[in-house]
Amino acid sequence: MAEDSSTEKELLQPIEASELLRGLKLTTGKAAQFAGVSRRQLCYWTDTGIVSSVEGDDEEENGDSSGRRTYDFDALHKVLLIKQALEQSSGLRRAAREVERHLAERRRNGEELAASIEQKREEFLTEQADRLDTLVAQIQQLLPKLKDRDRVLELHSALDWLDRIADRVQAGHVLLEEDAEACLRLASLVEQAEAKLESMGSPRASGNAGPT
Repeated sequence: MAEDSSTEKELLQPIEASELLRGLKLTTGKAAQFAGVSRRQLCYWTDTGIVSSVEGDDEEENGDSSGRRTYDFDALHKVLLIKQALEQSSGLRRAAREVERHLAERRRNGEELAASIEQKREEFLTEQADRLDTLVAQIQQLLPKLKDRDRVLELHSALDWLDRIADRVQAGHVLLEEDAEACLRLASLVEQAEAKLESMGSPRASGNAGPT
């Protein structure tokens, strides 16, 4: 029985949500419903070039050229950001510009991080290890304060993907020293976990030093 359980564990590998999302494509109606905007809004944003659809504009029998458009993860992400920006700024164009600045900064940071990984991989991994040590200390401080079951589940959810990539590293399926994409994923998960812990009331240590 133990051998069967071990074999099953080896066969069932964690599924990266990011990989699934990258293959996501929704038609106009589904995309609008997912993003919480009207179909008319999404079509207008696409027609004016604020948002880009993936497929061409093959016309349907009713003459609606937007029916065959599909939207991938990047497009849906942008739609959600625009919707968020519209709640805090007046005018679609201004909101779109703000989103473009935000996305450009993220791309720039990602490129800088990727270059840093290639040039200083060992330094990068040491930094992530220090941040993980700090996270452990923060979790130890936070757990005794979490009396509510939902808050504990919220913390578990925030750390779930971080735990999974750690399992894959320990099992030898991911070699961070050789896989730049895995390094980026790790850094992103650590950053998300830090943000979640901060939002849950844990004091965030300054810098990247480990706990004392």
